[in-house]
Amino acid sequence: MENILIQAPGPIRGRETVRERSARSDRVILPLLALLAGCSASGYVEDADEQVYRILGQASSSVTGQSKVFEVGRPESSLRERLLRDGGSVLLDLPASLDVAAENNRQYARDKEQLYTVALTLTREQHDFALRYGGGGSADASGTGDETSSSYSATASFSEDLSASVNTTSGARITASFVNTFLRDLLTSDDWDGGAILKIGLTQPLLRGLGERVVREPLTQAERNVVYQVRSFERARSTLAVQVVSDYYGVLEQIQNLRNERANLESVQRNRERSQELFAAGRIDINSFDQARQNELSSQNGVVTAENRLMAALDRFKLNRLGLPVDADVRLQVSDLDQLRELGVKRLELEEGKAIGLALSRRYDYRNALDAVEDAARGVLVSEGALASSLDFASAIEVPTEAGKPLKFDWSEVKWSVGFNLDLALDKLSERNAYRSALISLDVSMRSREQLEDSIKFEIRDALRNIQSTIESYRIQVNARVLAERRVDSTRDLFQANRVEQRDVNDAQDSLLSAQINETGALIDYVIAKLQLVRDLEGLVLESKGLRFDPGLPLPEGPFSDVPRGADN
Repeated sequence: MENILIQAPGPIRGRETVRERSARSDRVILPLLALLAGCSASGYVEDADEQVYRILGQASSSVTGQSKVFEVGRPESSLRERLLRDGGSVLLDLPASLDVAAENNRQYARDKEQLYTVALTLTREQHDFALRYGGGGSADASGTGDETSSSYSATASFSEDLSASVNTTSGARITASFVNTFLRDLLTSDDWDGGAILKIGLTQPLLRGLGERVVREPLTQAERNVVYQVRSFERARSTLAVQVVSDYYGVLEQIQNLRNERANLESVQRNRERSQELFAAGRIDINSFDQARQNELSSQNGVVTAENRLMAALDRFKLNRLGLPVDADVRLQVSDLDQLRELGVKRLELEEGKAIGLALSRRYDYRNALDAVEDAARGVLVSEGALASSLDFASAIEVPTEAGKPLKFDWSEVKWSVGFNLDLALDKLSERNAYRSALISLDVSMRSREQLEDSIKFEIRDALRNIQSTIESYRIQVNARVLAERRVDSTRDLFQANRVEQRDVNDAQDSLLSAQINETGALIDYVIAKLQLVRDLEGLVLESKGLRFDPGLPLPEGPFSDVPRGADN
């Protein structure tokens, strides 16, 4: 919608008739109304986006210290749309998977829309304290007549109504309106008779509803709600990033498991072939040969099961995290798993007490819970004030215009009024109930804060234990795999020498497969456990747009020093 600049009319030169004034008014008002009515819906959307994104940018800077990029709506050309339209395959590494999730994940889109909606609510509350304008016009004609009577009458009228109002933080409301009316007798006159009136009114609470704390409370809460939602959105982003990484490596784990199953099947098939040769030579009995064949069938079934698990994990990854069609040909960068092996596992030097202190000082959800207690306390004070009697001061003036001169005010005919409106606190059942409910809400918010604090302590303690457990498990599984490899080689040679039985070979092969699978699982469990701990410490710093983060996962060293705790800053 184009910006509209309305300028005051210049000085009138010479005498101007009512008809001319009416025509001039029509030339100004009617095109303006037509222009306003023709404003496109897209113009309103752009105006809302500009205001909301400005609010979110300021809020995100105060919460995270960074200016974030917020956009709602479908991207013009997403990977999902390209796959549906053009088909083909796509190879994704971990950073690319995070980008695809940020673009297509449905829950992430809903989180952004919720954030936008909360900021949009703030614009409405801000509008309540802005200077608001109104305007309109009307035109009508009426008449009377009768066949049996020689008396006829017909009149036409046209009026314009412009107004402005503003609410102040002290509770005062100021209104002003200008009504301009033109009348004409259609039968007896060719001229329009115009008249106008200017009205200004003021209402000021003196008892209940007085003061910035009470009057501004809806706006204050809306401002704080935006901060809360930004915090919640940042935590939701971190949570989604962890889920994407976890499921990504989960698919890679299934790929590796399938490789292990296939390698195991090849080894088992070679064992069966050797057993068959030994059986043909009469060196082993039919029972040992059947054990080799049975182990081969079991290994074949293991491959089939691993393939099914891989396809199911990949489909869940595409559906739940990437937001892509499950039938899309998506392949993952398997070499990312080799990089994890090269990095290995490292012991975490972080004391429990320090970790809990970091979490309580940094966690966005806990800071929201702290501020919610403050909100509830303010609600108690506001509800308590509503129990008082109401006394309002009201005043108004009306300034008419001279007859036939709708733009020249007649200050000698000014009408004014002042008065007081008193409402004694005699029936306050609703206010009483609201006050009691506010007290209960305060208790609820305090218990919620306490419960969240205890939950955070549990999460951190549990995360530290999980990391320690995965480190020990990985060390054990590495040793088990090395031992299993040596055992497979030795039992194979002993079997050739007829010093062990076929079931010993089968047991050694099964132990190797189990150790390989467990080693991969322990490595990925360690990576995810550390990632979850960093997330629970609110230390997963994402880029300003999307879900990417530092893969080194540096642990936070202290609380947010550059961000004030209070949500209303």
